[in-house]
Amino acid sequence: MKHSRWSPWIERILVLALPVLLLAVNLRLVTNHRFVRWEYQRPGFPADPYGLSTEERIRLAQVCQDYLASNADISLLAELELPDGEPAFNQRELRHMEDVQAVYLGFSIAGLIAAAVWIGAAAALVVKGQHRPPLPSALWKGSLLTIGLLAAVGAFMLLDWGQFFTAFHRLLFEGDTWIFPPADTLIRLFPIRFWIDVAAAIVGLLLIESLMAGAAGWIWTRPGTGQAADD
Repeated sequence: MKHSRWSPWIERILVLALPVLLLAVNLRLVTNHRFVRWEYQRPGFPADPYGLSTEERIRLAQVCQDYLASNADISLLAELELPDGEPAFNQRELRHMEDVQAVYLGFSIAGLIAAAVWIGAAAALVVKGQHRPPLPSALWKGSLLTIGLLAAVGAFMLLDWGQFFTAFHRLLFEGDTWIFPPADTLIRLFPIRFWIDVAAAIVGLLLIESLMAGAAGWIWTRPGTGQAADD
């Protein structure tokens, strides 16, 4: 069977969907309890200058993760208290966390849509009985696109982390709503070192996954790997 006239368009959509899918998956990976505990217990991770213990920071940070990942109500954070009985977060911090949750949810929805696109395209092509579906090519080209984007973003981060961090937040959040004094709990829980490590983890995972996807696409297109010739 020859290529469907829709195959090139399906391939382009799959190529664009791959980096979105991988990014959404990795955001989930770095917003889980194990990652936070591992990060806080790493040698050299900065201690809280205002006296919060490592375990207390982990507890508060994990509740923040739960708030993002479960789409919970802001009351989950508003009811948190510091060891001295004071509210953990002020109103400005709570408003920012609502904004963060909205952005996180947006990335999650985009990832689900990208996953649905890949599953739907694969199912449709199998049903149509196409012998040369665009999936292998999409894996290969999608991996190249992801690596290219990583190279650009990674170079920006390495050359000027401060400018990258500022540009990232200005892109996603309004005005200076993301800027807090050092004594605020969000800064005490998530210092710059935390975000550098998160960015490094995401970039590293994306690179590994992109190389694996590209290798899978390349192997799939090789003769003798089950891809029949066109009729």
